[in-house]
Amino acid sequence: MPRVFLAHPPELGQTIWVDGDEGHHFVRVLRARIGEQVAVVGSGVACLARIVEMDKQAGAFALLPERVLPSHESRVPVYLIQGLAKGDKIDSIIQQATEIGVAGFLLLETERSVARVEPRRAEAKLTRWRRVAREAAAQAQRDVIPSVDLAVTMVDAARWLQSRSVGSPFLLDEAETSHGLRAAVAAVRKREDKAAMAVVVGPEGGWSDAERREWARACDAVPVTLGPRILRTETAGPAAVAAILYELDELGG
Repeated sequence: MPRVFLAHPPELGQTIWVDGDEGHHFVRVLRARIGEQVAVVGSGVACLARIVEMDKQAGAFALLPERVLPSHESRVPVYLIQGLAKGDKIDSIIQQATEIGVAGFLLLETERSVARVEPRRAEAKLTRWRRVAREAAAQAQRDVIPSVDLAVTMVDAARWLQSRSVGSPFLLDEAETSHGLRAAVAAVRKREDKAAMAVVVGPEGGWSDAERREWARACDAVPVTLGPRILRTETAGPAAVAAILYELDELGG
């Protein structure tokens, strides 16, 4: 079912006009018609709505929310901090992790990141990555578009985690061999069943020893392993998010 995202929660019985790019897409690309049903979501609230009016010339249409839909979101938010990777890998990571159910992304410049974001291009990059997250959220029938932010220091990352009430993030580390992600998730749930979680993934070259120490000092990060196989950076994040959500009974477990 097509999905319309709003900046505010929809209200039953109150008509909503949709214009701009989204209105153009529905009216002129999807060729939506009066009477068709769509899902309208905002602030995590999803409603089944019916198209009641259309202005083809302006590329706009009106929706009438009729009933609340069940939530498609995880009861426990799981975030992904991803070391910047080269090429279009970040696009792929955002797309896949959004479909799986991640709550938000922090993209971080690290010591071994080949890719760098110049300050003058940061906003354009974020706009692109947020568009990828929005499209993936619509495709996956999400009720929330994951946030996408950018950081250049560990202090920024620590503040970002704190603002989301994440205690000790899980640091994926190829040097760790004994403490698995499953055990780390179980330990957090034992302390607080609904505590927010985050997984941290390095770039292609992994973490330096200095970064490992800084993660432990600044964020109380817990080094974990995903097993004996070394995953690519574009594989590790979505795999870890999926594993955490499975342990939380959020993937049909």
